[in-house]
Amino acid sequence: MTSPPAPRRSKVVSSAPTVGDVAARAGVSRATVSYTFTQPDRVSPDLRRRVLAAADELGYVGNDAARRLRVGHSLALGLLVSSAGNPVYAEIAAGAEAEAAAHGRFILVANSDENLERERAYINFFESQQVSGIVAAPVADVPAELLGLSRRGTPFVLVGVAPGPHSYPAISGDNERGGYLAASHLLAQGRRRLLFAGGAHPHIDLRLAGVRRAIAESAEPASLEIVRVRVQTAQVGEEVARTLLERPEADFPDGIVAGNDLLALGLLHGLIVAGVRVPQDVSLVGYDDIEFADFAIVPLTSVRHPSAALGASAVRILLGIEDEQDMQGRFEPELVIRSTSLPIAGSAPA
Repeated sequence: MTSPPAPRRSKVVSSAPTVGDVAARAGVSRATVSYTFTQPDRVSPDLRRRVLAAADELGYVGNDAARRLRVGHSLALGLLVSSAGNPVYAEIAAGAEAEAAAHGRFILVANSDENLERERAYINFFESQQVSGIVAAPVADVPAELLGLSRRGTPFVLVGVAPGPHSYPAISGDNERGGYLAASHLLAQGRRRLLFAGGAHPHIDLRLAGVRRAIAESAEPASLEIVRVRVQTAQVGEEVARTLLERPEADFPDGIVAGNDLLALGLLHGLIVAGVRVPQDVSLVGYDDIEFADFAIVPLTSVRHPSAALGASAVRILLGIEDEQDMQGRFEPELVIRSTSLPIAGSAPA
């Protein structure tokens, strides 16, 4: 006679810890647990520590997809930049990422590479990912897709100059003041044939306006030539230098203000390779004071731009921690004088 089969044992499946489990362990409400993972700035530091400690003890991992379904957005913020090749945007990203991390948020960085179609595609991608806000440094004017996204409930902060009346926050350094500082520095040295090289962008237009104002206020007459470029890269700067070298000496500028440091570094390289002495023959000033400016073969004078601070402030505005008006006057430019514009013998002191 065969023995009856042994009774089947129920398989015990340990369920994953839930929000309720974490709330019970921490002695807080379920809402507090939810806010800790979705809107951490709404929870006091003490409660946040208790919730996170309980979550660690239980092995609770928040489900971001589920959070998006419940609250309509993720913990991610989008950062749209026009050129990852420009170190100034890396500085903006670093400031934004550090500030976002301090508030339990994450940054998705998108580089449009000066391409308007790619920029539009990234904005649509951000919407598909339900980011809770966007920090935008666009190629040119604010794209219509970004304005539409804002109307549908996803806020953005423009790191730049807003064209005309606008309903969105926009922060930037004082570009007009920066251009004024650069040109005033050259004029004070006795430079009288100035050249401004820069791209087509609202920031660059303001820097040029500052150069014009410095010349208008100068006690001595000075001329200004404007060279517009398609993009502000070191390669294009070298191309500008080559065109200048084709001129007779009498038509050569004795002072150059570049729209950014990459353009200035390309100009510097092209001029030095051709035997032009900087600053004896021509003084040169860049803009942004990127790290490479101080390590050029002739260290580059530049207008320092508070890029990391701009990125951090944009995130604080998105999170409602600060207001756009709090930013006014915070991002003043500073002229950092280095070897490319040191005074030449017989010039007035800068």
